[in-house]
Amino acid sequence: MRILTFCLALLLPAASQAMDLSTRIGFADLQPERSAQLLQRVNIIDGTDDRDSLLKIGPSLGLTRSEISRIRSVSGYVGCLSPSPSVGSAALFLNNQQILTAAHVFFEPSGKRRWKCFFRPQSVDGPMIDLIVDDRTHFGSKKPKAGSNNDYAIVRLVEPLAGAVPFPVVPDVPVQNGDKLIVITAHPAEMEKEVDRDIPVAQGCQVRRAIDKSRSAAATSFFRTDCDATGASSGGMNLSRVNGQLVFRGITITTGPWRDPRYKGAPYNEKGGSVTTALGADAAILAAGRAMAAGGS
Repeated sequence: MRILTFCLALLLPAASQAMDLSTRIGFADLQPERSAQLLQRVNIIDGTDDRDSLLKIGPSLGLTRSEISRIRSVSGYVGCLSPSPSVGSAALFLNNQQILTAAHVFFEPSGKRRWKCFFRPQSVDGPMIDLIVDDRTHFGSKKPKAGSNNDYAIVRLVEPLAGAVPFPVVPDVPVQNGDKLIVITAHPAEMEKEVDRDIPVAQGCQVRRAIDKSRSAAATSFFRTDCDATGASSGGMNLSRVNGQLVFRGITITTGPWRDPRYKGAPYNEKGGSVTTALGADAAILAAGRAMAAGGS
């Protein structure tokens, strides 16, 4: 735990020491602060920042105690320490020895691969587990582009996460416009509310436009949402209910220019950039996850 606390202190400093996360489409890259003017400029859609501690707002989002506990056991931090640090969010996917997250967490802007990567669930005293980033790691492409439909990674843990049960994927029930979402992130940068770093951050939001995977060259489904997102939101798990069951719908990969003050509280507007995009956990991602779980790559 001390090692993780030290790592997070470096990657997610207090507001007085805030770091200028990349203003590229992806959120994961961390760079030194260049101007105090950039503090607290975030992409918040439709008014206020609705994100808060899962423990605080979980019940108001319709989550039971057991669901809250399950979320904490399967989702949390993902990051790499070398040759430059990055941090994002991730969740177990299909089984308890692989995670799904945004691919750009594992690459520098130059395209160089990062290493010394880890996953740490936000359960009480959750372990920090090394990730196996090798030829079997499934990236959306050999050179995944941040914010694109190939910006996903399915990565193995060195050992199973005991007792953790991932949320199921329901590919036969497609994401629809208006679907209510519960988005879980580890600890996004520069939130308006203070949340303990050991507790997941949650938000209730909705799908504003679902996009048929047939329109994607990689057959990857994706959808636009009004969910708030800032640095380190990458890979955040999107959940929703299907016939009363909480299911894994996708991961957050991109938002508008979240450092630009014009986007703080701006109404949802795709053309204007006040929008967040998630990749669906079905289609190409589901196929890749099943192949890895079966021992393939």
